[in-house]
Amino acid sequence: MLAPAMPSPRALVRCSGARRALLGLASALLGTLGGGEARAQGRYESALLGGRSALLGGTGVVLGVDGAAPFLNPATIVRIEDRNIAFSSAFFRYAHRTLQRWHQPGPVDPGLYGDLRLDRTSVSDHGVDSLPDATCYFFNWKSGARGADSTRVPVGRQVVAACLGKTEENEFGFDALRFSGESASRRVSQAQTLRYAWGRFSAGPSWSYSATSRLAVGASLSLVRTRYTSSLGVASLVEDTSAGSASNATYQAALSGDSWDLLAHLGVTYRLSRVFSAGISLRTPSVHAVDSLDASYVDTRADGTAAARYWAGEGAFVAPSPARVAVGASAEWSRLRLELDGFFYMGQREFARITADREEIAIAGGAVTSRARGRLHIVEAAAPLVNVGLGAEVFLTRDLSLVGGVASDFNALSSLRGPMSAESKLFFERMSGAHASLGLVSYTRFGDLVFGARLDYAAGQMAAVNAFASPVRLDPIDCSEIGATLVLAGRISLRTVEDVAREIGDAVEGSAAAPPERTRPREPMRAPARED
Repeated sequence: MLAPAMPSPRALVRCSGARRALLGLASALLGTLGGGEARAQGRYESALLGGRSALLGGTGVVLGVDGAAPFLNPATIVRIEDRNIAFSSAFFRYAHRTLQRWHQPGPVDPGLYGDLRLDRTSVSDHGVDSLPDATCYFFNWKSGARGADSTRVPVGRQVVAACLGKTEENEFGFDALRFSGESASRRVSQAQTLRYAWGRFSAGPSWSYSATSRLAVGASLSLVRTRYTSSLGVASLVEDTSAGSASNATYQAALSGDSWDLLAHLGVTYRLSRVFSAGISLRTPSVHAVDSLDASYVDTRADGTAAARYWAGEGAFVAPSPARVAVGASAEWSRLRLELDGFFYMGQREFARITADREEIAIAGGAVTSRARGRLHIVEAAAPLVNVGLGAEVFLTRDLSLVGGVASDFNALSSLRGPMSAESKLFFERMSGAHASLGLVSYTRFGDLVFGARLDYAAGQMAAVNAFASPVRLDPIDCSEIGATLVLAGRISLRTVEDVAREIGDAVEGSAAAPPERTRPREPMRAPARED
């Protein structure tokens, strides 16, 4: 919402909270910022941002007041109080993924393996991971002139922020996955290792200005690093128990790329009435800066005679962020806040592109049959799409609220169609999903505490190695995933840190003031937070 936004519940709190607890929370949140795992490339709503926004269905285009604000709509940061650091962390995510027909994903070469039909070829994988989120520092540039209503954001106020956040992330894998089975007088033994990770990190300054009692504008500039790594290795041994012979096939492909880009966010919020507000933000197309890429591939087959194909090279990896238009509408009453946001992502002919100069070597019968230099060029496109998010906040007391939301998370990449190879596709997963969340927010004048959970469901396709085809290839299989993320986030005022540090110093020097007498706690529901 805009300049005259409804005040944060923090502005309505008149009694002190537990400072030590909040300082402990800040320390814990700082300690949890680490490596992460999550969903999939092409799903723009997969990353958790801001803690509070994540529990409100990913909304914040109008009412954002946490670390997600600079990435959703920088105009909203004018709502954030002076000199606050926003720490937020989403951690302890449990995910369970099922991969159908993973060990026999496609047609079998009957000349080599006969009528091979393996049982129990599906795979389930689950685990608990720790995920990072955004960290922001907000401070006043100019306080502005406050009108007669002390609950409104001052006209002329300017807020500046510096933020670091992961706006997209995906990591999945398993190590030394074993399989054995029998069919058509053949015994199969396999071992597979899979690791891939996709992530976008954004860092930069943001600015917001309360132009009038109804209008706020904002802008941010971000340096974006896109990192993509993948590694897939398969060893497959097939024994013919009737003939006493055996054959084996191996497949290994690896890629590591970095793309650095610049982009800007521009945003506006406007208060339509005392209750209703609207906002819009534009994320510009990114400008590419620098990049790097390393890639390698090898496959071998030995069934009487041995043959192998190898290549390796380096070059360029370009992954520009798609332009996005976000539109939001909100309503605020004394005990209820609602926000509905829509996110339109532009299509891209080049969602990601690699170009590598490589050396190719072919071996047959124990001798090198060819050696050549060539160029590998792969382009992944992204279709335009729309995602929506809906969030609600219900105040149980003046400083405690229940938050919840739902959001769609469609995938912009094209469907997987087999057969594929490491030279025809860059991404070998395509899943779409949905999110639902529920949590609590506690507000004090010293900071906020956000606690809750987000549930996820996604379904789609992955590419699996078909070691029973000649040559070895990739075929699509169906997959699904359910997940739950425990969200713990918070914000603490720097003034609180300064006050506590001063009190500790006074206590060490023996000049601390006597503690105040205990008073009867206030009753937060004696009067509503704001009269309707």
